[in-house]
Amino acid sequence: MKKTLLLSLLLSLAATFVQAQEIDKIVTWKFKFANDNFKVGDEVELIFDTTIEKGWSLYSSDFKGDVGPQPTIFQFSENGSFELSSDIKPISPLKKTDRNWGTEISYFTQKAQFRAKVRVVEYNYDIFGSIKGQVCHDKKGVCIPFEKTFQF
Repeated sequence: MKKTLLLSLLLSLAATFVQAQEIDKIVTWKFKFANDNFKVGDEVELIFDTTIEKGWSLYSSDFKGDVGPQPTIFQFSENGSFELSSDIKPISPLKKTDRNWGTEISYFTQKAQFRAKVRVVEYNYDIFGSIKGQVCHDKKGVCIPFEKTFQF
């Protein structure tokens, strides 16, 4: 019994590890400032650039996830060195009515970009947090949830 439980746990951990490696191949993220020339007190725009493997879709952040696909959610870890000035804004997502859920969704293929503005409060700023979302492959009928950390 203990061996079966241990084997089941190890297989579950291995599947999670493989899935995490797979998601990093499907969706790659780059984080940058719109302008690197800023000082304490300035508002600066954060850019979240994404490259998405062909055949996959990344859900956007601008629709409700209470039914159907899960939108991409950005969570900032507040530490006093910055203040969030705006919500995350997806740049030019595609829109469609999801045939499985009968609700309009927005998503990206191949490339995605999200932007947000922060005010820098401290000289030694540390802007970080996490991104949670879901990517899907329509032809394979597979969806993979993900969580990714970011830092500026």
